[in-house]
Amino acid sequence: MGKKRFRLVYLLVILVLTILILAVVIFIYSGTTTLTRAPGVSPGNTFTYDVTSFWNSSGTNATVPQRLLDINQTESFRVTISEISGSMVTTLDTWIFKNGTTRNSTGMVNVETGFSFGGFWPVVAANLGKGDLLHPAGQNEITVDETIIREYPSGARETNHFTFNYQGNDENYGYYAAEGNYYFDRATGMLVELYDKSEFLSANTQGAILWKIKESNIWIVPEFPSTLILTFFMIATLLTAIAYKKKRIGTTQRQVPAQPLKF
Repeated sequence: MGKKRFRLVYLLVILVLTILILAVVIFIYSGTTTLTRAPGVSPGNTFTYDVTSFWNSSGTNATVPQRLLDINQTESFRVTISEISGSMVTTLDTWIFKNGTTRNSTGMVNVETGFSFGGFWPVVAANLGKGDLLHPAGQNEITVDETIIREYPSGARETNHFTFNYQGNDENYGYYAAEGNYYFDRATGMLVELYDKSEFLSANTQGAILWKIKESNIWIVPEFPSTLILTFFMIATLLTAIAYKKKRIGTTQRQVPAQPLKF
């Protein structure tokens, strides 16, 4: 009896440990998968923006920064997705100026960590919602404030919005406080609108940059409700069936030999 009881206890202990190990593995795996952020764009996608700068100062010696002057000489700014590798997005960025010249650069951004290098950086993961972290493996802890509907050239789109406040020090104008309003297309994670305003307190100066999307090769055809497409398809099918049936009836009637006329 002693040996049988010991063996039963031993088996129960092994069973409990196995269950605990499986629970820990499932917990770790599920936690890892929920933190994964995937890009919503593909190589070859292009996004073109209007970019404008604003400047206001009461300082007698204040001059408009050259980068803001350059922005206002811009015809458009085009982002082409060149490569996707896991959560890393690589872009080819093209400044198109009003004088016909262009300037290219390459950028990289990780939608999971927020790490960026080079040119264009405002790309986030697809299908985020209110309260979601933009970069769960990053350090900024920025979350989506709201998901709203906004109108763009492609039509009404679900858009994720968040604000971001930060401070800095400019070598020419000193300390500044800034606020950014960012809008990202929910389906792709691409920037659709940005308003970044900086105020230089000591110089009584304000500056701002506005980005707004004007076209994309994945939004050429405005979104159309799938229910209406299905309805139109069913109506077209029904009309085709009716026309075919009438044609068959007409053909059958013509095939009946005509009775000879009697005078």
